[in-house]
Amino acid sequence: MLINEVLHDVRFRSFFMTENLVCECLVLFFNVSNSGWVSLTISEGVSRFLKLDSDPELLELSEINDDFAYPIKSLSGLDKYLGLKILSVYEYRISDVEEGCIGVYLNFGSCGLSVIESGECLSVVDDMIRFSDSKILLLEVRV
Repeated sequence: MLINEVLHDVRFRSFFMTENLVCECLVLFFNVSNSGWVSLTISEGVSRFLKLDSDPELLELSEINDDFAYPIKSLSGLDKYLGLKILSVYEYRISDVEEGCIGVYLNFGSCGLSVIESGECLSVVDDMIRFSDSKILLLEVRV
């Protein structure tokens, strides 16, 4: 689904409650060359990539009339990855824990980006993260 596909766009879904930001990045959406839009969530130690049937439409907070709002925006700052082929995908995993995924790493060859989960929210980090804790492993996954 992602391996050997070219990244075209990245979007993210936030979560607001009564117009107060609860989570800036709840879900990431990747637009890739063959599969189209693919969502990424990381929750309770499990990463999930899911091919979407339709585009995650851009939606501003001001366009939502609900106390629970989930706007979708383009993720800026990742332009250097657009047009590059995803060569492999890895999970950051806590060793000896069955559901121990704390993030993923997308390898583009000469560069890559990490998505780390903390408190049910995702953070995007340029490059691979080197954890000081030796119990965090990087394991290749097929998606």
